[in-house]
Amino acid sequence: MAEAAIALDRYDVRPLSGALGAEIRGVDVSNLDAGGFAAVHALLLQYSAIALHGQENLTDDGLREFGTRWGKLDVHGYSRTVPGYEDVLLIYSDAKRRSAAEGWHSDVSWKEIPPKISMLHARQVPAVGGDTFFASQYRAYEDLSDAMKAFLDPLEAEHDGRNFDIDLIRRPATHPVVIRHPETSRKALYVNRGFTRRIPSLPAGESTAILDFLYNHCTRERYQARIHYEPGTLAMWDNRCVQHSAVPDFGDEVREMHRVAVSCDQRPSR
Repeated sequence: MAEAAIALDRYDVRPLSGALGAEIRGVDVSNLDAGGFAAVHALLLQYSAIALHGQENLTDDGLREFGTRWGKLDVHGYSRTVPGYEDVLLIYSDAKRRSAAEGWHSDVSWKEIPPKISMLHARQVPAVGGDTFFASQYRAYEDLSDAMKAFLDPLEAEHDGRNFDIDLIRRPATHPVVIRHPETSRKALYVNRGFTRRIPSLPAGESTAILDFLYNHCTRERYQARIHYEPGTLAMWDNRCVQHSAVPDFGDEVREMHRVAVSCDQRPSR
């Protein structure tokens, strides 16, 4: 912890909102010693979503190497990848091909072991726009009434990846509606409009009503922060307590991002 504190003193940290998020300068993820890594880890746990600016020299091999310091890399299996890599997604938009993950979601929550951390490296950014919104699921849970918390805590919900492959409807993953973060011990909502389909213990009408309420509640402006990319920015976020949504507001300009995700060490749990 002492090393982490010393490393933190070297960095310029600017919070992005009162709910979550920070942008950080002075970090070089390609040359991060143990103390520096501990500091970035601490900052991610504190702010849930962070923008590490100034990573213009980070290669795809370097991105993968940094990702593996956090755990095993997830292989998405259904999205376009950078040539030569099965675990580095290519998120690319131009005048002919529009690609942006618009709509609130937690990455790949339809898997039994979803990602705990996602990293998005900005390789080419538009002159304006192209940001990503983030929403704190800690804050969204904590603002619920005690009665609603007691109702939601024991429930589980099904998630599936039909957006990527219709056959995935047959292979849903079931996760608690409320999970406990394994590192911070804080509770967070774990449902999202992108992939959560139903609460199987409730009748269909009740399930839809509860999920619609949660989708609207957990992405309220009061829980949000916004990361603005510069060339080389490496955004990182904690999927165990954050949802995100890309903003496709950059017209026909090129936006190229390379993404890796780190799998959870175990299934999300209470």
